Amino acid sequence: MRPSRRDLLIGAGLTLLAPAQLRAQSAPDRDHRIKLDLPILAEDPTAVPVQVGVDHAMEPDHFIRWIDITLERDPVPHKGKFVFTPSNGRASVAFPMRSGAGGIVTAVAECSRHGRFVGTREMRVAEGGCATGPEPVDRQRAGNPMLRVPAPSRPGEIVEVRTRITHGSHTGLALKNGRHVRESPELYVRQMLVYLDDQQVSEFQMTSAVSPHPVIRFPIRATRTGTLRVVFVNNEGQRWEVSQPLKV
Repeated sequence: MRPSRRDLLIGAGLTLLAPAQLRAQSAPDRDHRIKLDLPILAEDPTAVPVQVGVDHAMEPDHFIRWIDITLERDPVPHKGKFVFTPSNGRASVAFPMRSGAGGIVTAVAECSRHGRFVGTREMRVAEGGCATGPEPVDRQRAGNPMLRVPAPSRPGEIVEVRTRITHGSHTGLALKNGRHVRESPELYVRQMLVYLDDQQVSEFQMTSAVSPHPVIRFPIRATRTGTLRVVFVNNEGQRWEVSQPLKV
C-alpha cells in the first residue's frame, strides 16, 4: 500500500521537527554537568583539595542555587553545602576537606529552572583523615580571617576571591579497633557568609569534614563598587569578619 501525499507531508514535518526537539531536550543536559576535580590519590587525608563547579547561566530567572557534596563511606559523610546567587556570576567553589576512607564523592546541584542533577568522582586516600588530630584544640589562636579580592579589568568581569581563617577542625572522632568512635566534641567553622555591602552573595554551610585553617576560593561578578565582607561562624557561635573594597 503506497502512502498518500498527506502521510508524506506529515512524515516530512515530523522529520523536520525532530532535530529541534532533540536540541531542546539536550540543551539542559549540556548545562547540567558538574565538574568535580579531586586527586585520584590524596596523600594528605586531612587536606584533600576539592574544586567543584557548573558551567551554567547565572541569571536572576535561571541559575544554580546550590551544590552539596558528600562521601558516604566517610565517618563524616557530609562535606558542605554551597549556596550561590546570580551575583556570583558562576557556581563554583574550591576548598580542602578531610576524608577517612575515600570512595565515591557525590556532588548534587540544583538549577532554579530544571531541578537537581548529580555528578560523581572516585578517589583514594590514606587512613585517618576523619580521626582526631594529635594536637589539642587551640581556641586562643582562632580567627584572624584574611581576604584577597582581585581588581577586575572591566565592569561585569567574574573574579575569583580567596579567603582564609585560622581555625582548627576537629571531628572529635578516633579510630579504635577498626571503628570511628566519638572521644570529644566537634569544633569547626560551621558557616561562611559573603556580602557585597548589605547584599548577601553566598552562604557556605560547612561541617567538621572541612580541613583546619581552610583556604576557600569562590567567584563574584564585579558589577559595582562596594565592600566585600566575609563572615565566619563556628559551631560554638563565635564570629569573625573580614572586608575589602571591590573596585569596579
